[in-house]
Amino acid sequence: MRGSSMPDIGAKNELVVLDAIRSAPEGSSQSEVVRRSGLSRQAVSLITRRLMERGLVETDGTLSAGRGKPRTVLRVVPSSLLAAGVHLDPTGITLVIVDLGANVVAEKALGPPGPDPDAGVARIAEGLEELLATMYEDGWRTPGGQSAREALLGVGVAAPGGLDWRRGVLVDPPWMPDWWDTPLVEMLSRATGRTVLLDKDTNAALAAEIWASERLSEQTLLYVYVSAGVGSAVSSAGRVQRGSTTQAGEIGHLPTGLEGPVCGCGRRACLSIFTDVHAMLRRVDAAQDELSSASLEADGERLEALLAAATSGDRLAARIAQEHGTALGEALRTLIGIHDPHRVIIGGPYWRALEPFAMSQVLERALLGSGGRRGVTISSSAFGDDVGAIGAATLYLGRELSPTVR
Repeated sequence: MRGSSMPDIGAKNELVVLDAIRSAPEGSSQSEVVRRSGLSRQAVSLITRRLMERGLVETDGTLSAGRGKPRTVLRVVPSSLLAAGVHLDPTGITLVIVDLGANVVAEKALGPPGPDPDAGVARIAEGLEELLATMYEDGWRTPGGQSAREALLGVGVAAPGGLDWRRGVLVDPPWMPDWWDTPLVEMLSRATGRTVLLDKDTNAALAAEIWASERLSEQTLLYVYVSAGVGSAVSSAGRVQRGSTTQAGEIGHLPTGLEGPVCGCGRRACLSIFTDVHAMLRRVDAAQDELSSASLEADGERLEALLAAATSGDRLAARIAQEHGTALGEALRTLIGIHDPHRVIIGGPYWRALEPFAMSQVLERALLGSGGRRGVTISSSAFGDDVGAIGAATLYLGRELSPTVR
C-alpha cells in the first residue's frame, strides 16, 4: 500500500485558491475567491479550472447579487480526498477516516493501547486496512471513481504529551510508560505504507475546530481539552502554537487561587487537583472512606457514575463536578489575560458529560474582571468524544492542503 500525494496542487497559489473555496462551506463565487486569495482573476480562473478537472472543486448553482451577471457558486467536493486519524489514548485507541469537510466516513474503536508498542501499532495498521476494505466492499468511491484506498492521503496521530512532533517520537506520555521513547511515526509509517504525522491531542482538537469552522483561521483561538487531565492549545492566523518542545499548553499545574491541598509539584491548589479525573475520584473515596480506583478504564466508568449521582441530586457528586468548573474558570481567567483570544472552545472526551455541571461556573469565573471586558466568547465544541482522532486527520489534511502550514 502506498499513500497518495498532491504533486498536482503542490504550488502554493493552488493551495491558496483551494483553501479560499473550502473555507466558505456555503459556497463562494470566483470574485470572492479573488478577494480572499489576493490573486488575479485570470490566475484564479485558471487554477479553479484545474481543480475542477481533478474533481476537487465543483459548481453548485448560481447566486444573484442585484445588478449584474449571477455568480457561479464554487464548492469543494468533500469526498474527493480522505485522511485517517488515530487518537492514541491510555483509555483506548480511536481510528477514523474523514473527508475534506472533516466528516467521519468510517470509524473503529480498538481498545486500550496495551503494554507492547509493536503490537499496538500492528493493531492500528490492521484496523486501518479493515476500514478501507469495508469501504471498498460497500462501494465507496470518489466522484472521480477512486477507491478509499486511492483517495487516502495519509495518517495523523494524536497522543497525550510529552512527545516530539518533529521527530515523531512519544517521549513520556502520562499513564503509558511502556510507550515512552517510542518512534511512533516511523513504526506506523512502516506498518501502513503511509505518510504519518504525530501531534498532541490538544493541538489536534484545535486543528479540527479550525479546519471545520468558517473563518476561525483568522482568529486567535484558545482550546481547552478535558480528558483524564486538562490541557490547552492556542492558534493564531490558523497556526497552532506548539512551543519549542511541543509542550505548550500543559496547564495542569496552573495555580487556581482556590482553597485546596498542596500539589505534588509543591504549589497549592493547582488546576489538576480539581480537574484530573483520578483526583476527583480520590476526593469521593476520601469522603466515603473507600479505596481509590486503580485504572483509567475504571476511572472513566466511575466518572460516569459520579455524574449520574450528581444528576440524581447527590450533593458530594454535584459539588465535585461544579468545583471542576470553578477551577477551570479560574485557569481560563488567567489564560485569557495571557493569550487575549477572540474565542475559547472547550471540548474533549469528558467535557460533554461535565458541561451541565461545570459550564456555569466556568463562565462566572473566567469572565470576572478584565476577562469580561475583552469580549471573548466561551463555547463548547461541536465535536464529540472522537475529536482527538478527527483532529489528527485534519492535522494531516492541513499539512497537505493548507497554504499557511506548507
